[in-house]
Amino acid sequence: MGAQAHEMTVVGRFQAQASRRGSARAMSTLGSPGALTWLQWYRRSEAVAAALIDGGIEPGTPVAIWAGNRTLWPVADLGALMAGAIPVGLFPTAAPAQVRQVLDDSGAPILWVDTQARGAVGRALQSEGVRVRVVEEEDGSWDTFVAEGREALHRPAIRAALGRRMAALTPDTDAILIYTSGSTGVPKGARLPHRALVAAGQSLQETLCLTPADRTLSFLPYCHAAERIFGLYTRIVVGMETLLVEDHHAIWEAARTYHPTVFGGLPRFFEKVHEALDRRVREASEIEQARWREVLELGSQRREFRARGVDVPPALEAAWRRAGEGILNLPGDLFFGPCLRIATSGGATLPDRVTRDLDALGVTVLGAYGLTEHLCATMNRPRDFQLHSSGRAMPGTEIRIALDGEILLRRSDHTFVGYLNHAEASEAAFTPDGAWLRTGDLGALDARGFLRVIGRKKELLALSTGKKIAPLPMEDRLRANPWIEQAVVLGEGRTFVSALLVPSQGALERTGGGGSSDLRALLAQAVEEVNADLSRPEQIRSFAVLPHPLTVERGELTPTLKLRRDVIEAAHGHLLDARPTEEVSP
Repeated sequence: MGAQAHEMTVVGRFQAQASRRGSARAMSTLGSPGALTWLQWYRRSEAVAAALIDGGIEPGTPVAIWAGNRTLWPVADLGALMAGAIPVGLFPTAAPAQVRQVLDDSGAPILWVDTQARGAVGRALQSEGVRVRVVEEEDGSWDTFVAEGREALHRPAIRAALGRRMAALTPDTDAILIYTSGSTGVPKGARLPHRALVAAGQSLQETLCLTPADRTLSFLPYCHAAERIFGLYTRIVVGMETLLVEDHHAIWEAARTYHPTVFGGLPRFFEKVHEALDRRVREASEIEQARWREVLELGSQRREFRARGVDVPPALEAAWRRAGEGILNLPGDLFFGPCLRIATSGGATLPDRVTRDLDALGVTVLGAYGLTEHLCATMNRPRDFQLHSSGRAMPGTEIRIALDGEILLRRSDHTFVGYLNHAEASEAAFTPDGAWLRTGDLGALDARGFLRVIGRKKELLALSTGKKIAPLPMEDRLRANPWIEQAVVLGEGRTFVSALLVPSQGALERTGGGGSSDLRALLAQAVEEVNADLSRPEQIRSFAVLPHPLTVERGELTPTLKLRRDVIEAAHGHLLDARPTEEVSP
């Protein structure tokens, strides 16, 4: 394989960074002393690869990782790739049945885990007949596994076998399996080759102007496509350093102490930031509230220039900074740290109010769109953005909108190979000519090529009247209201549209609790504001207040925080009236 082809494999890029940046720090863990340099990471992964080869693992064999954001994950992942194996990740929140499903479907003979609790699940599956070796970090078997690999590397046969396997990797070799989260069906393992991973890293590097001087946090699950690509392989392509954060409650502490330059998160993280800043405004004096309004107004004017890549007029910039003295530093002091230059969000659409206000305070959250089957589709740029959109096509991606509104992506280096053990589903993922990937998402492109994702094609709600409703835009608008934290729009088979609402903490504090008439009046007003811009069939005619936030643990959300609409309706649909209420007038 030529040098250029080798550079289009993750292992080739990893080797290059270990050689180029050997003694530089590659990763550290929040709360743990010390760090791994690039060369130390490489040597440890090399030992994992040797242990796999010595244990009889053949190239192309899936191996499973079930762990939080610890060094075990990237070390095991790269070790598997160096041995020609195919790492497959499990969500930290996975139930035993879900773990078994992935092990059965992939046939992985090894399960690396971090905690005793996960090790116990693995051993219980062994007793049920699942043929898997459990290697656990907390019981010491992981350290033993790595030590055995180091010893094996001293044997010429193992060293030679590792060299052959690494040399045999090509851009088209299957690299990883990512199992879909299963919001609309049984999870399937998407096969992604080395070419797709490196191309995604290069596309992100170009889009966001990333350099080795950038620092990131890694706190989203590595098994998720976005974190796997951005938090692991893009770091390898670019040569960036990261801080691993296992407990998501410690994210802001980590950011304040580590000072990341790039922060990538899900919408909920930015919504929490906005809610905290909003509370601070409500508790401020009238004079301070007036200053906040001035900053937001000047920030809005400033955005009109920045979004088009035009320099902000000096007088406007000076006025914004003068008005924002003591205010503009709050997002950094409280959350992101003082060095943030890029913030990105994916997985769902952020409410307009959140993105507008944060941008006016100096934190521009760049929305993006992608999916497991095509990792980097669209993204806003630091000097070319529309906050209400998912951005324009990234390098290497071409988009078109089908006649029925579905977003199609031209097959390219970014696109997956197919689903493991699902030939029919793999074929159905593309148009009949095989040239375009069917995303299953509905969207629209404006004249400048900015994509607006409207909803899921399969999630269109069919009312009994025959009218089809796209719930996602309605949910986005409901969540944009400061009194609503979560919203689910329902209506399949009903004569009218309804909503299940989770009030925000601010709404509960203002009205005195979840069962008060004041709270219902506040939420009714929010619903009315959304209804004002909807056609009569689309309008929300009834709503109910949920007794608790929707969670992953109760199965109401996927591990990537997408709504499981059928589960939610089955659990809470009884709260909705069978007929429209008079509180929310049509």
